Amino acid sequence: MKKFLMLTAIFLAYVVIGTAQQRPAYRPPAPTYHAPAPSYHAPRSNPAPRQSPPRQSSPRQYQSHTNNPRPGNTQRNNDRNQRNTQRNNDRNQRNADRNSAKAHANSVKQENKATHARNKQAHRDNKAARSAFRNGRFNGRYFGAHFGRGHFFGFCGPGRFWIGDPYASPFWFGGAEFAFGPGVIWPGAWGRCDQFYVDYLDGVGYELVDPAYADVTLPLAVDIDAQPMDEQDQQ
Repeated sequence: MKKFLMLTAIFLAYVVIGTAQQRPAYRPPAPTYHAPAPSYHAPRSNPAPRQSPPRQSSPRQYQSHTNNPRPGNTQRNNDRNQRNTQRNNDRNQRNADRNSAKAHANSVKQENKATHARNKQAHRDNKAARSAFRNGRFNGRYFGAHFGRGHFFGFCGPGRFWIGDPYASPFWFGGAEFAFGPGVIWPGAWGRCDQFYVDYLDGVGYELVDPAYADVTLPLAVDIDAQPMDEQDQQ
């Protein structure tokens, strides 16, 4: 039975293969050529140019338009220009005021910064002077660094030395407060701008010396406990 089925299948296969070989292959039809249609067009005749004359403007018309503008436009333009000018002037003035205020504030800030530095330095000098003052006098090291012939000063400048009224004791120098002795009168021969220095004589104490008039001296009293007066800030 199996052999019969195998033979039958082989026979059918041969039949199918033979039928396929005998069928002609499909070939698509060849394209048909069509000649293009003619594209020639006869030229059209151009229309005649426009014969209307161009628009003319005479100098008289232009001059008349310039000299006789509309009255309302001129007034509006003048008003607008005035408003713009006033607005620009106001803006420039505000900018100038703002820049001036800023410059003044910066200047005050710098001056106050310098004032604080001088105040701190004065307190440091006073602290050093108190530590160097013993038994009514400064030690030799501090005296040599702040007083004597090598440290001149004058009274004609700004009142940075003065604590009270100008050219009146007490005054501040070398980290300490000095005052003229009781009943001392400023010598008439001394000038306010002379070069002075503070000296010390044993048995006499501190005195103010003008090298131009060495024969006249002013006795000085030292208040080592006095604190330096701070300069006030600018507003």
